[in-house]
Amino acid sequence: MILYEEALELITAKARPLGVEEVTVLKSAGRVLRADIKSPLSIPPFSKSAMDGFAVKSADVKAASPDNPVTLKVLEDIPAGFVGKFAVKKGAAARIMTGAPLPAGADAVVMVEDTETNGDSVRIFKSSPKGKNVAEAGEDVKKGQKVLTVGTVIGAAEMGMIASTGKTKIKVGVKPRVIVLSTGSEVVMPGKELKKGGIYDANGYSLTGMAIERGASAKFLGIAPDRKGALRKKLERAGDFDILALSGGVSVGDYDFVQEILMGMGIKQLFWKVFIKPGMPIFSGTYGNKFVFGLPGNPVSCMVTFELFVRPLLDAMLGKKEIGPKRGRAILLNDAIIKHGRRKFYRGKLSIENGKLHVDLYGRQESGVLSSMVECDALVDIPAEVRELSAGTEVDIIHMG
Repeated sequence: MILYEEALELITAKARPLGVEEVTVLKSAGRVLRADIKSPLSIPPFSKSAMDGFAVKSADVKAASPDNPVTLKVLEDIPAGFVGKFAVKKGAAARIMTGAPLPAGADAVVMVEDTETNGDSVRIFKSSPKGKNVAEAGEDVKKGQKVLTVGTVIGAAEMGMIASTGKTKIKVGVKPRVIVLSTGSEVVMPGKELKKGGIYDANGYSLTGMAIERGASAKFLGIAPDRKGALRKKLERAGDFDILALSGGVSVGDYDFVQEILMGMGIKQLFWKVFIKPGMPIFSGTYGNKFVFGLPGNPVSCMVTFELFVRPLLDAMLGKKEIGPKRGRAILLNDAIIKHGRRKFYRGKLSIENGKLHVDLYGRQESGVLSSMVECDALVDIPAEVRELSAGTEVDIIHMG
């Protein structure tokens, strides 16, 4: 049995980013950028109006007020997408819409609410200093500026940023191929008849969902009963993969022979059993550049160990900047008596109180209480030597999701 940090180091030391592929920006959500994005143009590419109103010379309206309006001649209307035909000279203005290029000679825009039109002239009731209501060329992004860097996870804002540079395709990390397999003669596929002593499979669905949420492509192979021959046949039909994740059969019972079968098929063990709770009976090994995990059968242990060990590997394969789930600190909302022994990862619910992050421990921490994983959004990382925690204590947390 080894410590958590040792087990994690054994995995991440061997992790390498997978290949690169090109995708359209519209299909890039959730993907990981593998080449920096530099803007070939300034954004905005020209100085433009930030309001509907009138483009003016700021000096002309310096003294304008409700009691002392300034009257200017209106040269033209400039809608968005069109360029003005006339330069704005002293005593003149141009009616302009939001997003339209600022005409030559103008250096400010007066909001339409502060004006009154009368034929081909406009009365200005408020001063507008130089640059007022104007979005200057390049004020968001300068030409040649790096707007996104390698390892960035592409979200909605990133998609918009890339599109604003005019790019239609980007280079992203290839999705790791994850194969999921549940084991256990008592486990039944949902939709089938549940006989006495049987339980519907949750792990296959949870693991497949977690793999997809973390950026992988995932395939669920179904269930292998507790028979060596059946398990071996399932594994032989797994096909190509980057990560194989099995649940169940990795403890020390008479029917727990996942480790034996895997090593008999040429899998080189990295570790078996980690000094943590939940999730002590976890197996990890490699087959060439492929990784294999035998995760615990209890649904909470299965999901927690995936997050602690498989997720960092997925992040590394994708080429993310940050490897593994986000960590932080939060203030504990309740007292807790901690059973002596292994390092604990307790489920908790986060909240904000008085501007500070708090965490409420879930009432039941047993490994079979899957409902706790639905409710919780954080794991509280409790050192092995801690015997009790008091409300108000600041604790280490791992954000889920």
